Amino acid sequence: MGADGGSIPDRRDLVKTKGKAEQADKAAQRERFLFCALSKKPLAKPVVADPLGKLYNKDAIIEFLIDKAVYGDGDSICPYIKGVKDLLTLNLMPNPAAETDDASTSTRAPFVCWLSLKEMTGAIPFIALKSCGCVFSDAAVRAIIPNLTRGIAASSPGKDEAPEAGEAVPCPNCGKTFDLTVPSAVLPIYPSADVQDALLDALLASRAAAKANKKRKAGAEDKGEKKEKKKTSPPAEPAAKVPRTATAAGAPRAINTKSLGSSVTAQLAEQEKKRLEAQAGMSAAVKSMFRSKDEQGKRGDAADFFGRTFNRYAA
Repeated sequence: MGADGGSIPDRRDLVKTKGKAEQADKAAQRERFLFCALSKKPLAKPVVADPLGKLYNKDAIIEFLIDKAVYGDGDSICPYIKGVKDLLTLNLMPNPAAETDDASTSTRAPFVCWLSLKEMTGAIPFIALKSCGCVFSDAAVRAIIPNLTRGIAASSPGKDEAPEAGEAVPCPNCGKTFDLTVPSAVLPIYPSADVQDALLDALLASRAAAKANKKRKAGAEDKGEKKEKKKTSPPAEPAAKVPRTATAAGAPRAINTKSLGSSVTAQLAEQEKKRLEAQAGMSAAVKSMFRSKDEQGKRGDAADFFGRTFNRYAA
């Protein structure tokens, strides 16, 4: 198969790029735990973590918050950071081995776990307690608090001192208590991409809820102020009546219905008077055409004949 007299290639000979990719990922993961995500300088106290678990030197992140253009790729690294309240100051234990080595040539991690003294290089998962900021390796702190990652109390086999639900558990390093039932009590340091996406969604959702709650409270306060003003304000005085004679020029005048009715009656009476005067000079035949309906009851009357209107359908 190998064309050299019977040699058989194995997976390492056929797949040569996978190992290099894994080594590159490990190197990149190690650099994350050794250098600031913004300034790319070695991590040095004080060190802070953002809501997604990324590590920064505190002075570098403050410079970024003051001037977003101080680091060219700052907007792509941490665009979700709005202020110092979004950061968690970490309580890190310096690496004793790194302090004895030459700082310029030392390749050791600057910090270690408080419990196991394992170096924080990214080879093993590390977490931080949000209540105090103490940083531990995930395996070491879980050996003491077995139900830490689940956030609920469930006694493990062989662990008689497992915390109960809602019980305040002390930090293994500083002794500050925290509640295991709170899902956000633990912050993973540089978790996987899927976990970072979930943390970012939770952060944006909490901000949206806080904004909506703030608007709702502001609306309730405005309604309360309006009601209070209505209670305390004096009653409005009625508007003074303006006499009709004092209306401005061009303004519409009020209509008096009584005077309007009397004027119409007078006009009708005047028209009736003119009609009677006009009929006085007419002949008898013409006058008969203007008789009332009661006087025009006979169909054979000649005057009634001229005053009719005929059509083809007349009886």
